[in-house]
Amino acid sequence: MTSFKSVSKLERGKMTAKKTSKKNVRINTAQVVASKASKPVAKTAPVKPLVTKKPMTSKFVPVSPSVKPVASKKIAPKKLIKPLIFLLILAFVYLLKDEVIVASVNGRPITRWALIRTLEKQGASTTLRDMTTQLLIEQELQKAGIVVTDEELEADINTLDEQLSAQGQSLDDLLEAQGYTRNEIKQQLALSKGMEKLLADKITVSDDEIKAYFEENKEAIGTDVKLEDVSENIKSQLKQEKLSTEEQKWFTEIQGTANVNYYKFVPNNSF
Repeated sequence: MTSFKSVSKLERGKMTAKKTSKKNVRINTAQVVASKASKPVAKTAPVKPLVTKKPMTSKFVPVSPSVKPVASKKIAPKKLIKPLIFLLILAFVYLLKDEVIVASVNGRPITRWALIRTLEKQGASTTLRDMTTQLLIEQELQKAGIVVTDEELEADINTLDEQLSAQGQSLDDLLEAQGYTRNEIKQQLALSKGMEKLLADKITVSDDEIKAYFEENKEAIGTDVKLEDVSENIKSQLKQEKLSTEEQKWFTEIQGTANVNYYKFVPNNSF
């Protein structure tokens, strides 16, 4: 049986051996560190971090588990063409509404096309005949080299305005009542004055013709009226009568050579 002292010696020997081994380990570790420090350290390439996903630049919006995110759909440019055209048409109609709609009754519009159709039924034939007549006269006057200046037309209009003013009337009021404008009157005067220039050699009035007219209409003119007082008026009246007669003859001649075609509205007395 081992005595207490022998056991204690054995235990002390083990403890001494453990301490000695620890010192050796410490010494060995220090030597290893010293040897590593003395050796040059090889450079190693930096290790790049492994990126498995691209970093998110947009803010993350938490979505409730019960609500699924809806992906945004891009609208094709072709699908936008029709709506844009429709909006452009609406804008165009709005800007030209006065040209399209001429009146409305309790919100129901009357279009210009409806008005034109009604006018065509009522007087298209007469209006078309007048338009073809005017165009034919303009062409013939142009062929003959007849020119009527604006100064001549303005002079005639001013004379007419003065005559009406002397009678207490206004030319503008008279034209408005009949549905005419000064420009339309100018067009009519241009045709009349052009034909007057064209037929000038056929509408001369002699003194004998003036005197004969005075004698024949003396009772209507007045027995106390002298010839020299009314000779200019008689001359103008005779000249106008001759002009009307010669115009009708001339117009009948050009009608026979004109090529006028009517397609939809044929006047009753067309040529």
